[in-house]
Amino acid sequence: MVGSLSIIGTVRAQQDTAIGTNPHLRAKSAPTPPSGTVTVKLSQKDVNFIQKAAGGGQQEVENGKMAEKQGKSADVKRIGARMVADHTKANKELAELANRKGVKFDTRGVKAQNIGAADFDRQYLKLLEVDHKNDIAEFQKEAKSGDDRDVKAWAAKTLPTLQEHLAMVEDAMRKVK
Repeated sequence: MVGSLSIIGTVRAQQDTAIGTNPHLRAKSAPTPPSGTVTVKLSQKDVNFIQKAAGGGQQEVENGKMAEKQGKSADVKRIGARMVADHTKANKELAELANRKGVKFDTRGVKAQNIGAADFDRQYLKLLEVDHKNDIAEFQKEAKSGDDRDVKAWAAKTLPTLQEHLAMVEDAMRKVK
């Protein structure tokens, strides 16, 4: 019995070919980079999309904060708050994705646009309408024909929120004359 156990142990030892547990193979294998430093090279198209989406998203947050303070109608204040909440969440997800992909951007200098106090509500809603129509087109294009599957997935996931924003804005525009 003892003889057969030692044979089984020897057979198992010889069958272990995993690099991580076999010191002879581990010594010959290529060094692996430290975890977290592997970056996938994105196409310039995907990098541009990420950077543009980051800047646009931060712009929506800043404009939304201003709308919460300067908006005259409850709808505009509510929409401003929604822009801040939704775009802050999307911006955080995008920053995490960009970080994983090795894409850098800096949105700290983004300020609210000068919408003006006169007729603020109508001007803000018009700006949101134009921005969201453009954003929806960009996000649809990226979701359909982007090169990186993670960036495409994020664009596709974010698209319904942008479409919902546009519907809210168009609804509010009918009320603000």
